[in-house]
Amino acid sequence: MATFPIKPLDGADGYLRWREMVLLGLNTASVVLSDDPPPAPSQAAVDGGTHQAAKKQWVHDDAVCRGYILAALSDRLLPVYMWHGTARALWEAVACTYELDYYSWELMFEELEFGDDETLRERVARAEALAIAKSSFPEPPSDQSVAYDVCTKLPDVAKDAIMRGYGTTMAGYTSMSGLWRSALEMERIRNTEASRFAMREKEEGSGKSGHVAKKRRR
Repeated sequence: MATFPIKPLDGADGYLRWREMVLLGLNTASVVLSDDPPPAPSQAAVDGGTHQAAKKQWVHDDAVCRGYILAALSDRLLPVYMWHGTARALWEAVACTYELDYYSWELMFEELEFGDDETLRERVARAEALAIAKSSFPEPPSDQSVAYDVCTKLPDVAKDAIMRGYGTTMAGYTSMSGLWRSALEMERIRNTEASRFAMREKEEGSGKSGHVAKKRRR
């Protein structure tokens, strides 16, 4: 069984990464985090051996999954969750404690702020992720809905995308692909201007230093 280094879960911080790493480990181990044992065959069923094999496989998978999840909990959390008898019950108990709900994602989106050191594409990525997360209940949102939410957080990118016609619909809305394309183009322009400005400063500095050197030689 291949293993991946998983930092033991010790609270809400790091839960999302922990969840994905545990699922990756279980998938790599080729075990299934199933709900319940396979139901007993009806009296009309003649192949009882198939049921016994399925039950044996479930017992094996459940034991591996449960042990793997418990091993990925910190010493502080292990006594809290070890009482759950099946892997599914254990998994859902941890999720009930730390899984973010709709209102949490909604609040995170509303309070989203960007750092001065973030690029436009990093800002688009963060806004897009939260827009999807807050609107994924009961079903995933449309691209247009996500793009609309991102536009509320990045009006400059939205305006640029619409002006350039990137991914613009007949109704005048843009798409996520249009916002990404616009952010990339805006960054390219900004980087080009910054590079030219730096080169001018360097050239002016070289010219001044050369002028001073000539005066000293005189």
